[in-house]
Amino acid sequence: MTITYTEEFSTLLFQWRGSVWKAVLKELILFYILYYIIMIFQFFCLDEQGRIYFAGYISLCAKGLNYIPLSFLVGFFVAIVVARWWEQFNWISWPDKLMMTVAACFPGKKNLNIRQTLARWSSLQAATAWSGVSVRSYKRFPTEKHLLNAKLFTDEEYKMYTSIQAPHGKWFIPTLWSLNLISNLYRRKKVDPLQFKMLIDHIYSYRDGFSMLYVYDWIKIPLVYTQAVAIATYGYFGLCLIARQPRTDEHSLKEQPALLFPILTTFQIIFYLGWLKVGQYLMNPFGEDDDDFGKLNYILDRNSYIAKMMAVEVADQYPRIGSIGMTEEIPHTKASFSIPDTIPKSLSVEVPKEGMKIVNTERLFNAKHEIEEILDDS
Repeated sequence: MTITYTEEFSTLLFQWRGSVWKAVLKELILFYILYYIIMIFQFFCLDEQGRIYFAGYISLCAKGLNYIPLSFLVGFFVAIVVARWWEQFNWISWPDKLMMTVAACFPGKKNLNIRQTLARWSSLQAATAWSGVSVRSYKRFPTEKHLLNAKLFTDEEYKMYTSIQAPHGKWFIPTLWSLNLISNLYRRKKVDPLQFKMLIDHIYSYRDGFSMLYVYDWIKIPLVYTQAVAIATYGYFGLCLIARQPRTDEHSLKEQPALLFPILTTFQIIFYLGWLKVGQYLMNPFGEDDDDFGKLNYILDRNSYIAKMMAVEVADQYPRIGSIGMTEEIPHTKASFSIPDTIPKSLSVEVPKEGMKIVNTERLFNAKHEIEEILDDS
């Protein structure tokens, strides 16, 4: 699930779950192992002439790093992935508007069964659809029998649903049931045309969220670009294994001391590789990584509760109209009043009295035209 945090940045640096440290730790350890193997080879296996040759390879690899536009590749990749990640979250369906409309169109105890059925079908729709795109939801409802055990199906609905042969998926069946029920009520004059249109529009809108999640799950970011970014990133740090080695020949040691720990390269690994890991984790937001949308099970529970509450408990509920008017000024608490508000101001531009005089635009235009003619003649 996406890690929620409210602490200061200084505290967040030491958080482990969902952190950049956890994301890059394995690659960082592997880099250090290979880096120091090469360094030991330099110090103990090469003579002076070999170290001079090796210094040439260090220079060659250092120049090669300039040919990899790592910032552009990784930055553009992560920008696409993050935008796609947020769009998928925005397509998560919520039944609130649908159930508010249902409660308004089907008031009273006589319509209680209709409201309850539509509420349950909204949860059934979410469970069947999300199980097809979310690993966590699938683990909760791996078979249709689990939906029956969760009382999202009745026995009749379960038999009807399982009897449908749909090689391309049938997650939309609960939506179709809702549409058929509303259409039947419309034909029986239980709802008027305006209510019918409102209900149909909300059902379609509710269904669109599930459909779009299937589209995002189906159409991925092109593999060639993902591979190019991964090869560029790991290739860059592969070159760094040589390019960031200390020069151990005598001439180089006289000019500058050998830096035995690659501190700057470590920062680059944390930044660039952490950046790449962000993109990799967010490519499939409905998996089981720390930053995936692991809240779909909670959202299903929340939506089911809200739908039932709107259908049963508060469908016909509203307080008695009182005689108390609205106050002109809403009171503050001491804590809120101590925080100054920024009050919007109207445009404050001072215009001198001379500039406020009304002029004859036709006379000004003619005068301007005469001046232009005089200038042209001269």
